[in-house]
Amino acid sequence: MSEAVGFIGVGAMGSAIASRLVDNYELHVNDRNPAVADKLVERGATFSSLTDIASRCSYVFLSLPRPTDVADLLQGQDGLAQQLKPGSVIIDTTTGTPTSDQALLALLNPLGVDYVDAPIGGGVRRAEAGNAALMIGASDDVYARVEPLLRAVTEDVIHVGPVGSGHAAKLVNNLLNSCNRFAAMEAIRLGEVAGISREMIVDVINRGSARNYATENTYPQLLMGGTAEQPYKLQNFTLQLLEKDLRLANQLAEELGHDTPIGHLVQEFVAQAVERFGPDADQSQMMAEWYPETP
Repeated sequence: MSEAVGFIGVGAMGSAIASRLVDNYELHVNDRNPAVADKLVERGATFSSLTDIASRCSYVFLSLPRPTDVADLLQGQDGLAQQLKPGSVIIDTTTGTPTSDQALLALLNPLGVDYVDAPIGGGVRRAEAGNAALMIGASDDVYARVEPLLRAVTEDVIHVGPVGSGHAAKLVNNLLNSCNRFAAMEAIRLGEVAGISREMIVDVINRGSARNYATENTYPQLLMGGTAEQPYKLQNFTLQLLEKDLRLANQLAEELGHDTPIGHLVQEFVAQAVERFGPDADQSQMMAEWYPETP
């Protein structure tokens, strides 16, 4: 029988990551909304209680909305940490912070449970395809234990450093990605005001030195978004998640005594977008509608 692996939190990103494991491992999944696990169960996964996952699985992935959700799951007398077997490893793909990682280490180490921060970058589609980037924070010996499992998830595994390093790298990536999005919106709108079609200015940018993920992927996927004939191509990434990512990145900078003025400005823009479109709106809508129509 294949090795038992647990996976807690199988929403959009969690399901994408878990889909890479279900064919080769005895996969036990759990989510507060059992319906989101249906496709994985159809492929052979078992929907299991947290207690069953703790007793059966030596490796348990987490993919939750916020680091506070991870802490709530693990901590307390009835928390998952108390139920895990000594020698187990938590692999946390949630976007967290180095500070929260250290608190989890203090909780898990006395119980004989190891912890790996393993945030993923590249989006749901790349995670499903197995070529997203996993940024790993772990000691060398724990990394050696989990590396084969991580490489089943993706071909692109980066051992950044000790625990906390993976989350720090992900926050740096998220900060730059968010800033790029707003810079792209501003520049593309300027091109439109100058009389150039959105399609043309995006094409020009992508042939020059200013190209980035937003211009190469988001705008062409929207192409160019938001009409009855051509609705938004949702990217499964809400504005409240975008706001959370930026807030955590700026929080990391503050904890380190480092200034991120551009990051804080973009966080203000995201707050405006949440107020304008709602927290559950897909970021694709913001990219398509941030500026009013050209007069």
